[in-house]
Amino acid sequence: IIVVFIGIHVCSVDNIDEFNIMVSAVPSRHRLHGHLLRCVVSLAAIAFTVDAVQYDTIDKYDCFRSLEGMTKSMFDLAESYPDLSSVVDIGDSYLKSKNDNNDDYPLPQNGYDIYAMVITASDSPHPSSAKGKTLIISGVHPREHAPPELTMRFAESLLTGYEVDADITWILQHTEVHIIFQVNPDSRYVTEKYPKTFWRKNQNPGNGRENCKADEIGVDLNRNFGFKWGDQDGASDDSCDSTYHGRGPGSEPETRAVVDYAKEIFPEEQGRRDDPEGSTNVAFGEDNTGIFVDVHAPGGYIFYPWGHKDRKSPDDDALQATARKMSYYNGYVLWAGGQPDFQYAASGDSSDYMYATLGVASFGLELGEDFYEDCGRFENEIVPGNLPALTYLVKNAKKPFSLAKGPDIISLIVSDDVIQDGIQYGIKVTVVASDSRLVNSISRYPDFPETGGQGVAEVRVYLDVHPDDYEEGDALAWEMQLIDNDSEEPKFELEVISAGGFSAGRHTLYVQAKDGAGYFGPTTGAFFDVEMRPTKSPSLSPTTDSPSHKTTSMVRIKIFFLIVT
Repeated sequence: IIVVFIGIHVCSVDNIDEFNIMVSAVPSRHRLHGHLLRCVVSLAAIAFTVDAVQYDTIDKYDCFRSLEGMTKSMFDLAESYPDLSSVVDIGDSYLKSKNDNNDDYPLPQNGYDIYAMVITASDSPHPSSAKGKTLIISGVHPREHAPPELTMRFAESLLTGYEVDADITWILQHTEVHIIFQVNPDSRYVTEKYPKTFWRKNQNPGNGRENCKADEIGVDLNRNFGFKWGDQDGASDDSCDSTYHGRGPGSEPETRAVVDYAKEIFPEEQGRRDDPEGSTNVAFGEDNTGIFVDVHAPGGYIFYPWGHKDRKSPDDDALQATARKMSYYNGYVLWAGGQPDFQYAASGDSSDYMYATLGVASFGLELGEDFYEDCGRFENEIVPGNLPALTYLVKNAKKPFSLAKGPDIISLIVSDDVIQDGIQYGIKVTVVASDSRLVNSISRYPDFPETGGQGVAEVRVYLDVHPDDYEEGDALAWEMQLIDNDSEEPKFELEVISAGGFSAGRHTLYVQAKDGAGYFGPTTGAFFDVEMRPTKSPSLSPTTDSPSHKTTSMVRIKIFFLIVT
C-alpha cells in the first residue's frame, strides 16, 4: 500500500498495517509542542527546509531565505510548476518609484518591484471568476523574519501537494491563492544588511530626514491603509514614531500596490462600500467571498476586525469562529474587539481595511516570540502549527462567512474491508464530525455556542464530484449512517459498494458535515486508487451474465489518504 500524509494535520502514528493506518489526534497546543512522534503534515516542513547552498539566507539565520533567496525561490517555483503558478509584478517600492536613497544606509539605487505569486490549477474546469480568492501578504514590517518564510513554505506545500493530497488538489481547482511575500522590499534589504536597526517602516523619509534619527524615518505601512486612517488612538502623526501613518491614506506606493491588487482580484459586485466608516455596524452577510491574511511577528496572536477599537464587528460570529478554529492548529489567542487578549488599537491597518472596504473576511497572524525568530522554534512550532491553520482558511475562501459556522470533519478513514463471499468489492468510509471541538479549543476562553452549539445533523459523502459542483443525479452521493451518537462528536459510517467495480485509477471522496442550524462546514477530501485484477465478481442483484468470472477493478484498493485533526 502507498500512503501519503500531506498538507493539513499533525498527528502521531499508532499502528500501520497493510491496508490502513490508525492515528491519534494531537488535541492541544502543549502536545503539539511536545516530544511526540509526529507525522508532520506539510511537505514544506519536511522537504523544504532551506538549502543554504541553493538559496541565499539571512546571516546567522539559515532557516530564513533572504530577500534575494525569496525572489529566486518564487521564480524557480513558477518555472517548475507552470500549470499551477505564475508571478505578477503589482507595483514598485518607494525607492523604485521615487528614485530616492537613504544616505545613512546605502541601498540599490533602483529599488524593487513588488511581486505577487498566483497559485491555482490551470486545468480546472472552473474559470477565475468562479473560484474563491485568498490574498496573503507578508513582509509589511521587514524586521519580522518569519512571515515571508512561512508564506513561502505555504506556497511550496500547495504546489508540491497538488495531485498528491486530495484537499490541496480540490482547493487549487476551486480557489486562487495569491501571495505577496515581500510587501516592503526596500526595508527588508536594510534590516538584512543592518540588523541592529530592527527596521519597521518603509524608506520614505518624509519630514524625518531633518527631524528624526537615521533609523527612525519612514511610514508604517500597516497604519497607511484608507480605513480609519489617521485615528490617533491607533497610529501616530509623528514622522519619527514607529507607527507613523504617513501624509495621507494610501500615500505609500507599497500600500497602493496591495490595495490595487486586492481590488483587482476580489469581486467588485459583492458590496464595496462608498462610506465604510459610516457602515461599521452593518454586516456584509454570508454570501460574500474572499479571504485576506496579513502575516506578522511576534506574539502568538490571531487578529481580525475590529482592530481600530475594542469592539466586535457585525460579522463577528463568522470571523471569531474562523479565528478560533485556526487556534486549534497553532494554539494562538485572539487579538480582536471584544476578546480578553485585545492588546491595543491599530488604525489604518490592512485587516480592517480589507473587511470594511472590500467585504472580505480578514485575518492576521503574529508568529512566534521574536522579530529575529529562533530557527528551532520556527521549524518545530511555527511551521507545523501555522501551515494547517492557513490551509483551513483557504478551504473556506468561497464562502468564508458561512462555512466557518458549520461542523468540521475530525477524522476520515477510508478502508477496503467490505467483503462478500470472501471477495473485497467495496470501501468503508468512517467519519467523526464535530460542531464544537475546533471552535472551543482555546483553553482559557469560554465556549462559543453561537456557532459551536448546534450539533452535527448529517454527514454527506460524494464520489468524484466536489459538493460545490454536485447536481442531483449527475454523480454518486450518500448521506452517512450514524453509528455512535456522541452528543459532541458523533461517528458516521458508510459502505460504498459497486457490483460492477469502480473504474481503475484514482478516485476522490469528498465529505462534508451539516449542523442543526443548516450550516455546512468545509469539505475534506480523500484519494483512493483502484487496480484491475481478474476475479469472480460479486452479484448484488439477479443477473443473466453467463461467465462466472470476469475482470473487475474491486480486488485491491490502495488507500492514499487518512486524516485526523
